[in-house]
Amino acid sequence: MSEDTIKLVITRKGLEECISAKAKGIQLSLKWVSAGDRAYTPNPDQTTLQNELQRVEFSEFKDIGGSQIQAVAKFSGPDEYPIRELGFWLEDGTLFGVISAANTTLNYKARNGHCIQPFTLDLSTLPSDSVTVVVGTENLNILIDTEMMMDAVVFLRSQVIQIKQGHTYMNMSERLRTLEANHG
Repeated sequence: MSEDTIKLVITRKGLEECISAKAKGIQLSLKWVSAGDRAYTPNPDQTTLQNELQRVEFSEFKDIGGSQIQAVAKFSGPDEYPIRELGFWLEDGTLFGVISAANTTLNYKARNGHCIQPFTLDLSTLPSDSVTVVVGTENLNILIDTEMMMDAVVFLRSQVIQIKQGHTYMNMSERLRTLEANHG
């Protein structure tokens, strides 16, 4: 089972904060993702993870429409642990939601290594446009949208044309040198 098939459980406090923010006409900001090594069925009354081991800022996010966002977190450092619970934290430190499931490992953080943890959050049960994501300083730029990909394709095609033109000019120059040497 992957994290994509495990549902985000939004905490009661997270839901209350979203409803309050919507009433005030503001958006809440998700700022941190935390990882822990306990596997369980999350409870909406949770205010912490069962065993949080590391908390990092979001490395990237993309609104994919339909009240869903894709995001990425990068866990680094000397510790080694299975990732079995993920917590999502608002800017004010409130636990917004939890992803976990009994007997399920979502990922693994190796000793002195990096673990890139992607996830999709379904926010359809929340007031519309009540949540956004704050990306930290380490933006991974791995969630590429169609427009960005098309720009990259156009750029690469232009580079291929320039290389072909350069090759053609080199061939013509070599032919001219050969002709001059033979008839010069």
